[in-house]
Amino acid sequence: MLDICDYKVPNAPKNLYYIPEFITPSVEKYLLNQIYRTPKVKWTQLMNRRLQNWGGVPQKKGMIPEDVPDWLSDVVRQVNLIPKVFESTKSANHVLLNEYLPGVGIMPHLDGDMYYPTITTVSLGSSTIFRLLYSNRKRCRCGYQQ
Repeated sequence: MLDICDYKVPNAPKNLYYIPEFITPSVEKYLLNQIYRTPKVKWTQLMNRRLQNWGGVPQKKGMIPEDVPDWLSDVVRQVNLIPKVFESTKSANHVLLNEYLPGVGIMPHLDGDMYYPTITTVSLGSSTIFRLLYSNRKRCRCGYQQ
């Protein structure tokens, strides 16, 4: 069984983990195929990215739950099976699929109370760079160089 403690990012905030090859290349190919087969109406165009929202509609008073499609449910289940990632009363239940073009990203931000205390990120199709900042906007110098 996977032990999340084995994936702690060095010199990082205490609860930052990196699991390389979390999904297999064949699952990645399958997911990308499903993502791009999704009808255009499911995509929302935002500044610097496109977005698909699965599992619920975020509102100020909380999430209005919706089912996650079957093609995404195995990944959500796989995330939920990792011990110690979520508090015992919480689990992954919502998927935001962001498509970024090469070299494009978004500004530093907080995900908000609805996503507290845990978020998980799975990158498909390429590597991802996260630039972490402390609340005083000072850059966190942590992680792996590949």
